[in-house]
Amino acid sequence: MSASIGSSRLRGPFVLALALVALNMRVVFASLPPLLGQVRDELGLSAAVAGLLTAGPILCFGLLAPVVPRLVARTAVERLVGWCAALTAAGAALRGMGGTAGLFAGTLLAGAAVAVGQGVVPVLLRARFAGGLGLLTGIFTAGLTVGATLAAATSVPLADALGSWQAALAAYGLVGAAAAVTWSLARGASTIVPRGAPVGLQRSTRAWSVAVYFGLQSMAFYCGLTWLPSILRDDGYSEAAAGALQALGNAVQFLPALAVPVLAGRRDSQTAILVVLVATAVVGLVGLLAAPGAAAAWMCLVGVAQGGCFGLGLVLPVLRGRGAYAVASLTAMTLSVGYLIASLGPSLLGLAHDVSGRWSLVLVLLVVITLAELPPGVLATRRWKIGLEDG
Repeated sequence: MSASIGSSRLRGPFVLALALVALNMRVVFASLPPLLGQVRDELGLSAAVAGLLTAGPILCFGLLAPVVPRLVARTAVERLVGWCAALTAAGAALRGMGGTAGLFAGTLLAGAAVAVGQGVVPVLLRARFAGGLGLLTGIFTAGLTVGATLAAATSVPLADALGSWQAALAAYGLVGAAAAVTWSLARGASTIVPRGAPVGLQRSTRAWSVAVYFGLQSMAFYCGLTWLPSILRDDGYSEAAAGALQALGNAVQFLPALAVPVLAGRRDSQTAILVVLVATAVVGLVGLLAAPGAAAAWMCLVGVAQGGCFGLGLVLPVLRGRGAYAVASLTAMTLSVGYLIASLGPSLLGLAHDVSGRWSLVLVLLVVITLAELPPGVLATRRWKIGLEDG
């Protein structure tokens, strides 16, 4: 039996399961960048090829997001979330088998699972908890940032303790397994989202603005996730210290990732929030370029901005779509277009370093990407709705 749209009451076990599912979606990816030096040395990968380990999953996010509206119309949304968590665990285990093939195959499997999972969760929240979208989106986004923080802080020590980067990467599959089990126990009703009337997103400039903004903020995030540890090591920080600074930047994302969706949901326009976040990110990135000795302060600013921008990017499709099907369609378009844009970033910035031999160029390009969020973001954050009311 399908749940009534917007009828479910918010319960503690569900919130816990949602947070764990979100945490799992970033642990599997954020655990790799601090170990990227070891991986490149052992497997002989160039910076451009190593960047594909981040770009590959992002490409999965973009290619698979369009299938979400079809999946949620045929399969219970709650069941899809559980399956995605289990497949993420399998992908993490495959990465630990050793060798380039296992590393890429496991990363892509996990990327495919997360691609579907993060597209399905906003639809579930809109369908079952219409009155608490801002808070639940904030909890989901905050869980993503916590996962990235824990992984960045623990991957190097875990590799040292277990004796290899392969074992460390595989160990993070336990998080996916725990998420799958917890979700199966707490997910509650089964929700099918019926197909609604065509939304006409491809002809909407406003819908494209949401997607392009999400793509640019995701590109900035994943480029930073991939290369900021390497930039910090080039500035004289040890591998462990660079990982710790990355973890610090991820840790401070928690509060803005939680707060921004809540604040955005209470406003007709979110433009002021956008401008403050972009300005904060630019100050942090310029600080890393001009005064790397104060990296802790700059990483905090970058983290605050990235957490807030990500939270804003995830909540915009939920706020702009009328009804669950419109939200599913706009979310699918946003994630598909957005992650296809974002997938270009890590490898291109890696190539820029390979060609120039300078990490300063990578930081300059990160500033450019961040500033480019403003034009589409301003349009996306104005007051408007798309789609017919479908529940």
